[in-house]
Amino acid sequence: MKIVKKALAAAAFGFASMLAAVPGHGAEYPSKAVTIYVGFAAGGPTDVVARLLAEGLTKKLGQPFIVENRPGASGELAANLLKKAAPDGYTLMVGANGTLSILPAVKKGLGYKPLTDFTPIAPVARFPYYLVTSKDSTLASYQDLIQQGRKPGKGMSFGSAGPGSANHLAGEWFSKKAGINATHIAYKGDAAVLSDLIANRIDFAFLAGSLVIPQAQSKNLRILGSSASSPEIGRQGIAVVGKEFLPGFSAEPWNGLLGPAGLPKDIVSKLNSAANEIMGSTSVGVRLKEMDQYPFLGSPGTFADHIRTQTERTADIVRTSHLTIE
Repeated sequence: MKIVKKALAAAAFGFASMLAAVPGHGAEYPSKAVTIYVGFAAGGPTDVVARLLAEGLTKKLGQPFIVENRPGASGELAANLLKKAAPDGYTLMVGANGTLSILPAVKKGLGYKPLTDFTPIAPVARFPYYLVTSKDSTLASYQDLIQQGRKPGKGMSFGSAGPGSANHLAGEWFSKKAGINATHIAYKGDAAVLSDLIANRIDFAFLAGSLVIPQAQSKNLRILGSSASSPEIGRQGIAVVGKEFLPGFSAEPWNGLLGPAGLPKDIVSKLNSAANEIMGSTSVGVRLKEMDQYPFLGSPGTFADHIRTQTERTADIVRTSHLTIE
């Protein structure tokens, strides 16, 4: 009998050891390096946020979390790579709103569906756009912009990084909601928008604080408002359009951490807890704020809901503004 008990105990111990040795199994995850795809070039907002997160995850979980840039098609290339990855926790992605909530709403034949082909793990960071105009513009305030934009036969222009970009949709939604007549001017990137805005060739634009705040401090641009979802996000002392003028309006690009579909719940839970702790820390908050970015914390369910509602909002803007985006 004692021999049988010893054999059973040994077998149980051996089985438990085998489970513990399986890569990605709860308590042992991670047991090797983890790759985090970023669908944009190094140095951009999503890349910087991903590297802050990866640095924190490496320290907290004891294995290297390595950012791998796979730029192309507004993040679509990286998303398709994630879709094909094994759901073991060793291939992740820091995605952006353009990849996860704009492309699914505007592009036909997209190769992935964010809420079925991926596992949302945690929202990570977000930032507001600012409604800006040139220092040489006659638009000295938000009210000036609205009054001029509503004059019969008086058209205005706004610039964006291109058709279907986040600030294109922000401008369309704002114009529709505010009841102004504004024509979209597409550029190849925000830097080109900024240049023409400073030169007063376009009337207004929605741009990130990292671009416009230094220009406003140098008196090249005038900030008329923030598109933040709440007064706690963005530079203080700037009117929040959705609170003071247009209830419900906000335009905040965001990033979040995802894995392939079928990622085990224990790995999701571990990564979510770590991501929230890292991005919610004072040290990371200070580094984000230097770029006018802000922590975006929440559960996997919160993140999934955000992706869903943002996609629905994008589709509604495209429909009500009668946009055709290829």
